[in-house]
Amino acid sequence: MGGSNVYNFMVAFAAAMGGMLFGYEIGVIGQVLAMDSTFGAYFDITHYGPDTSQANNPMTWLKNPNHDSVTGNITMSFLLGCLAGALIVSYTADILGRKRSILIGGLLFVTGATLQTAAQTYGMLITGRVIGGLGIGMLSMVVPMFIAETAPNHLRGRMVSVQQLMVTIGIFVASCINAIIIKTSDETDIRWRLALGMQLVPGVAVLLLNLFMPFSPRWLANRDRDSEATKILARLRGMPIEDPAVQAEYREIKESIEMERQIGNASFTELLKPGIRNRVLIGFMLQFFQQWTGINFIMYYAPDLIRKMGFSYDDASIPFNIAQNFVNMVGTFPGMYLVERSGRRKLLMWGAIGMGVCQLLACLFSGLIPHGKGFAWLAVFSLFGFVASFAATWGPMVWVYQSEIFPLRVRSKGTGIATASNWLWNAVIAKAGPPLSTAVTFYVYLIFGLMSLLGGAYTYFCIPETRGKSLEDMDELFGSPPLVHHDSSKTFDADVEAVKDIKA
Repeated sequence: MGGSNVYNFMVAFAAAMGGMLFGYEIGVIGQVLAMDSTFGAYFDITHYGPDTSQANNPMTWLKNPNHDSVTGNITMSFLLGCLAGALIVSYTADILGRKRSILIGGLLFVTGATLQTAAQTYGMLITGRVIGGLGIGMLSMVVPMFIAETAPNHLRGRMVSVQQLMVTIGIFVASCINAIIIKTSDETDIRWRLALGMQLVPGVAVLLLNLFMPFSPRWLANRDRDSEATKILARLRGMPIEDPAVQAEYREIKESIEMERQIGNASFTELLKPGIRNRVLIGFMLQFFQQWTGINFIMYYAPDLIRKMGFSYDDASIPFNIAQNFVNMVGTFPGMYLVERSGRRKLLMWGAIGMGVCQLLACLFSGLIPHGKGFAWLAVFSLFGFVASFAATWGPMVWVYQSEIFPLRVRSKGTGIATASNWLWNAVIAKAGPPLSTAVTFYVYLIFGLMSLLGGAYTYFCIPETRGKSLEDMDELFGSPPLVHHDSSKTFDADVEAVKDIKA
C-alpha cells in the first residue's frame, strides 16, 4: 500500500498545480496594484504630488479619484471570469473529462497571463484578466473533484487539501519573486509586466504535468470504459488489477453508477430533487461564508491595509506581505494533518471561532493605534492569526467538503454551482472592498469577524461529518431516497464487506 499512496499523492500534486496558478495570481495582483509609480502611473490611477494631509506636504505618489473604481474593476473582472469558468466546466468535465478540462483551464490561464503582460491599454488588460479568470474558474472546480475521484477514502480529505496547499505556496512564491522584482528592477512599466509575466511559469508547468495525469477512473466508468478505468484504479492503489480490493472498489463504483442511471438524467433540474438540493445549498453557503470571512479582501489589499495602520510603503509591500503569506502557507499543514483525524465539521467550527476572534481583535487594536504604535503591531499580528486560522480550516475544508458530497451523475454540476458561489462573492467583495474600507475604515474587520462567527453557527446546525465515508455513501448521509439495484446489490455488499474484513 505504500507505493499506492506515493503515486496517488504525485497525481494529486500534479492536478493541484492548478491551485498554484490561483495562488500566484493572488500573490502578484496585490503587489502590482500597489506599484503606484509604475502600474498606477501607466494606467493613470496615481499621480506624483504634495501630500496635503501631512504637515510639511511631502512629495509622494497619490491616488487619483478613479483609483478605487479601477483597481476594483481589475480585480473583479478576473473573478467574473472565474465565475463563468466554474459554470462552463460543469459541462466540459462531464463531456470531455476531468483531465482535459484541467488542460483547457491551463491553456486559458496562459493566454490570459500573456495578454496581461503585454497589455498596452486598459481594455487589453481587462480582457486578459477575464480570460485568465475563465481558466482559474475551471481549475478551481475540476481539480478538487479530480483529486477526490482518484483518492482512496482514508486519504481523500488530505489529498484534496493539497490543492489549498498549492494555492498558499503560489501566494508565497509570488510575494517573494515580486519582492526581488521591486528591489532589482527600474521604476518603469517593465516592473509590473515582469511581475505579471512570471505567472506563465506555473501556467506552462500545469500544461506539461497534464500529459502525465491519468483520467479519472470514475469518469471512465461512467463512460463504460471499464478496462481503462480498472487499470488506472489498480495503479492508483498500487495493486494488481486482479486484487480483490481493487475489484470490490471498482464494482462499488459501477454499482453506484448503474443505480444512479435508473433515477437521474444528470441535468441541472436534478439538483432540485430531495437529497440533492440540500447538498447544493450546503455547497453554496459554505463558499458564501468562506468569502465573507474577508480572506481574499485581506490577501488582495494587504499592502494598502497595513499602510493604513501606519507602516511605510516598503514595509507593507515586502516584509509584512511575505510574512503574512508565509503564515498562510505554513498554516495549511495542520489542516492537512487534522482533516482525517478531527474531521471536516470540527475544523470548520474551530476555524470560525479563531477567525472571528482575530478579526474582532484587529478591529479593536486598529481603533487604538492613535494611542501608541504598539497597537498597530497587535493589529497586524491579529490579522496574521486570522490568516493562520483560515489556512488550517476554512481554506482547505470547504473545497474538501464540496468535492465529496455530490453523487457522480451531478457531481460536476453541483460542485460547479458551489464554486460559482465562491467566485460570485469573491467578486462582490473585491469590488466593494476598497470603497467599503474607505467608508467604515477599521470597522471592516468587525463585519468580517461577525460573518466568520455566523459561518461557525451555520456549520454547527447544518453540516454533517463526511470523514471516512466513500463517495458512494453520501446519498445515505444526506437523505437521498435509497437506491436498490435489481441484480446483485446484496451479493455485491457481501463481497465488499468480505474484502474490508480481509484488509482489516
